[in-house]
Amino acid sequence: MPHPAGGFSAWLRAMRSSLAGGSAMQVACGECVGCCTSSYVIKVRPRERDALAHIPATCLQPGELDGTQYLAANAQGHCPMFSGSTANDAGCSIYAHRPETCRTYDCRIFAAAGMQAGEGKTMINERVASWRFEYEDETARAEHRAVTAAASFLRQHIVRFPNGEIPSRASDIAVLAVKSYTVFMRPSPDDAASAAGIVAACREFDAHGAGSG
Repeated sequence: MPHPAGGFSAWLRAMRSSLAGGSAMQVACGECVGCCTSSYVIKVRPRERDALAHIPATCLQPGELDGTQYLAANAQGHCPMFSGSTANDAGCSIYAHRPETCRTYDCRIFAAAGMQAGEGKTMINERVASWRFEYEDETARAEHRAVTAAASFLRQHIVRFPNGEIPSRASDIAVLAVKSYTVFMRPSPDDAASAAGIVAACREFDAHGAGSG
């Protein structure tokens, strides 16, 4: 059954703003609980004091040198904070205090990037296949093509990137595509230039946020 994803340009700007630290994404999850039950490992940074105050220490695993910790799924693949049958506050026991990773998660990003969420994420992939964006104008269509092209390039030209590596998780690739889509809004002379453009666009985004590009 198709699910309306909203206007693409509006979604893209909201997604970039959220990734830059802005407001949480508003997703019409309905009864879908895919992101809560698909064995995701959630990063919780030291600055997220509100989230940390509401997550039992026994549910967190030590992570990086900067103090980042991880909220790991249980044996059933469920987030330990998930306690119900829906993805809103009836399902997440700390919904109002959830980590930034959860606030920015929006499975429409996979539909935008023309890819699935990954192996074993059946519920999410079914929802991804059902999303239907609307296009405010031809620019919106071009933006969608550019995000999809960026994601495709990232997956097909790994050797073009520093150390021949890019993040392996589908969600990370989709995020990079949203950050760097502007590289594919215009013709690029060659693959090396496209790869360099993606690296530069992502660095610019991380340094200056959604206003970059």
